Amino acid sequence: MNLSHKFILVLLTIVVSIVSLLTYLNIQEDKNILNSALEKRVTLMKKNLTQNAHYTIAYYKDEIENDLASMNLSHIVKILKQLVDRDEIEGAALINEDKSMQLFEGRPYQRQVKELTTEETKNNIIIATPIALSKHWGTLTLVYTLDPLHQEILEVKDDLTKKIEHKIVYATILGVVIFILFAIFSLAWAKRLTSPLLVLTDTAKKIANTEIIDNNALQYTDRQDEVGVLTNAFCEMSTKLQNSYRNLKELNESLEEKIKERTKDLEIRQEELKILAATDSMTKLYNRRYFTEMCIGMFSLENRMIEEIGVIMLDIDNFKYINDTYGHQQGDKVIIFIANLLREHTRKSDVICRFGGEEFILLLPHTSLQYTIQHAENIRSRIASYTMDLGDNKTLSVTVSVGVSMVNHERDIDMEDAIKRTDRALYEAKNSGKNRVVISDEKA
Repeated sequence: MNLSHKFILVLLTIVVSIVSLLTYLNIQEDKNILNSALEKRVTLMKKNLTQNAHYTIAYYKDEIENDLASMNLSHIVKILKQLVDRDEIEGAALINEDKSMQLFEGRPYQRQVKELTTEETKNNIIIATPIALSKHWGTLTLVYTLDPLHQEILEVKDDLTKKIEHKIVYATILGVVIFILFAIFSLAWAKRLTSPLLVLTDTAKKIANTEIIDNNALQYTDRQDEVGVLTNAFCEMSTKLQNSYRNLKELNESLEEKIKERTKDLEIRQEELKILAATDSMTKLYNRRYFTEMCIGMFSLENRMIEEIGVIMLDIDNFKYINDTYGHQQGDKVIIFIANLLREHTRKSDVICRFGGEEFILLLPHTSLQYTIQHAENIRSRIASYTMDLGDNKTLSVTVSVGVSMVNHERDIDMEDAIKRTDRALYEAKNSGKNRVVISDEKA
């Protein structure tokens, strides 16, 4: 074998090797891009799952504490079961500090914490928060599973690996076929092959630089011999490589769009959770925790000298008797009725809160004592004049006792001082016969 023939064989080997290597590098680069996008997506999904877990446990904490205060254990068990029924939660537990009371649903997990904690393991995100009555009582724990996320990652990676393996095998086989074809006829066509091979080498360099190839620019495409076959095969391979690159690029863009859509959906859900965390589930009024936050803003330094704030606190008279006589379902209807009446007959600027089981509180900004008293009396009389139809020719009349006071910006340290005065006025209304409005005459 002379030098010319050896040169042709070496050149053929280099060309095929370059094509195979470029194919591999191109696929490897696309694989890295997709893996990077997948990692970012996993990180974002874990972050959003943790945030949702925080909102969920914060939302149910107050409700469980209220149920513990009233020893409504059946409702607590129902809450835990509802939580475990969710696909992402595999365990919920409520355990007091000395472990004398342990309520589990799903996967049992014993844990005691003094503050809100989050722990991430290989397969779970575990979030726990302390439960307090008058003092620290125990711990509420939720165990979130990461199995669906892991399964999704494995499926995507497995699918990607199979596609890449198929492309590598195809490129390798195609390179070997090209090498064999040219090697067989290299002796007879050595001189004739040299020129087109240089063109093919130049085209391979363009492919390495991810340039768009004009296959019509390749020479000898009209030939029926091995040079024409090789050139046409190379054109087909370059077209497929460019199509593969284009498809991978489109796939990457599609993944990014799906991630954006998922992120937007999670943001909407987070906003919904914020609303749920701020409202009472039965009456749709603000809950006590949100009311406390509102009090801080209304009592801020910038509002102290420009706002007069009236405080009205009302409590349903003989509510235990209503529950015991007519049942808790009718008692709930009474609470909802009063909540709707308060919502219909107050200004948009007023803050209405379900303060306790059968207790409500209103903050009336930019108002006077006279208006506050008149508004309280109006609410009391409307409730007293309403008769609920219980069916079977039975009716129920409801009354409320009401306490009224005004915020004293000069003496009150915070809104809690005004609320305490209002509560004492309410207590006086209860003790003096109920179904009446009592105005606090305390100065501090």
